[in-house]
Amino acid sequence: MPAEPAITLSWIIPARQEAETLALLLADLQDGLGEGDELIVVDGESHDATARVARLHGAHVVSSPPSRGGQLRHGATLAQGHRLVFIHADSRLAGGAELSRQLRQLPPGQACCFHLKVDDPHPWFRVLEWLVAMRTMVLGLPYGDQGLVLDRHLYERCGGFQDIPLMEDADLVSRLRPWGGVRQLPYSIRTSARRWRRHGLLRTSLYNMILLLRWRFLGEDSRILKRDYYG
Repeated sequence: MPAEPAITLSWIIPARQEAETLALLLADLQDGLGEGDELIVVDGESHDATARVARLHGAHVVSSPPSRGGQLRHGATLAQGHRLVFIHADSRLAGGAELSRQLRQLPPGQACCFHLKVDDPHPWFRVLEWLVAMRTMVLGLPYGDQGLVLDRHLYERCGGFQDIPLMEDADLVSRLRPWGGVRQLPYSIRTSARRWRRHGLLRTSLYNMILLLRWRFLGEDSRILKRDYYG
């Protein structure tokens, strides 16, 4: 009996002005690439060296208007792998070949995310990490900085990422619920604390929750939410 073909991974990374952080993530991922795997960086019209850094680290680089939902969607249309892994550019993902092996062995038809860690030693960030873990397990509501792993057929069945500039993660997660939602994996993804440092941990966390409530319960346009988020 012939052996089943190996599961291949397509890593899809939306990026804009991420030349300094992207190299570290791509180096992490290169350690675990197997035959047939691919790195896809969707550059949102960066003005820095994001695209050049990505190419130097072996990624296939494509350009897209700067809308994270649209960038993710565009990357998924180009991906050839059996399993899609969506990761933000300011993340770090250790584990190399062993992590990739574990991702290949995940049961089909189940969407998964990683356990969030923040790259700041302050104890309050440990509280934030615990709250995020509880939100994910109890409410089934991970955010995009936790990454997302799912098979291509599941991604296509639920409609995939929509071309919206904010809340693209919450939008997709809500449509995954009829297929079992998103399960949190026991592997960590480390994200940058730069936005929390810039605006304050409590203020940023509360404001993110307010934006989510405005989107989910008031139906506000994602473009307005993006203006407020980045303004």
